[in-house]
Amino acid sequence: MADPVEPRHGLLGLLGRPVLFELRSPIERRILERSAFWQGCGLPDGKGRPVLVIPGFLAGPRSARCLIHVLRASGWDAEIANVGRNSGPAYVGVAAAEFDLVRLAEASDEPVTVIGHSRGGQFARILAVRMPKLISQVITIGAPLSVKYPDFAVVKVPAELLDRTWRAGAFGEVFPELEDEVDDDRHSEFPPGIDFVSIFSRSDGIVDWRTATDPAATCIEVSASHLGLINSVAGIRAIADALARQSAVAE
Repeated sequence: MADPVEPRHGLLGLLGRPVLFELRSPIERRILERSAFWQGCGLPDGKGRPVLVIPGFLAGPRSARCLIHVLRASGWDAEIANVGRNSGPAYVGVAAAEFDLVRLAEASDEPVTVIGHSRGGQFARILAVRMPKLISQVITIGAPLSVKYPDFAVVKVPAELLDRTWRAGAFGEVFPELEDEVDDDRHSEFPPGIDFVSIFSRSDGIVDWRTATDPAATCIEVSASHLGLINSVAGIRAIADALARQSAVAE
């Protein structure tokens, strides 16, 4: 269990690491597609067990296609949560993920492994707080768990702009009280009995790794870009290690 780590503040917190570090993500993806992981080797056999993958902020389902491919290749019944670009109010995305979680759990008649990248990791933790009986494991990847929005300007500026836009009613009727409930659950105590793993990278150019730690989580550090955390050999290897923990329990 890791102690919470204080994120950077001030100018360093705003600028973060150079976003140029993210330019390596296409290379990371190509290397992954040529690796044994792409054929399903190196991951624990899923044996048809359910996995719900929640993409990050402004990412959409395409961002998780590599992760879905390797999970399915190794026998997991993996699906992407229907959160679209994950750009609207958090309560809308959480509600969509909740619906998919219930559907998967009922269809498989067993608890679901929930994997969330970036903002999707926040949602995964919230789902565990709200529906602990439906979840066997939560794996968060490059997720700012201790803050709502990362302080890095590349994320903070568009996130706060979108937040103000929807609250002003630009996208239709709004329910701020539902957003408040999500914010409360965001930092609620993590429920016992669910394995919780947080994967992060110190060279993440989007999210300050310090915010990706959680007192309830087992933390795994890798070297990858923010997008590469779910689209690289290093990221998939860490996910495989996390899944192996739950597979050992299931067997």
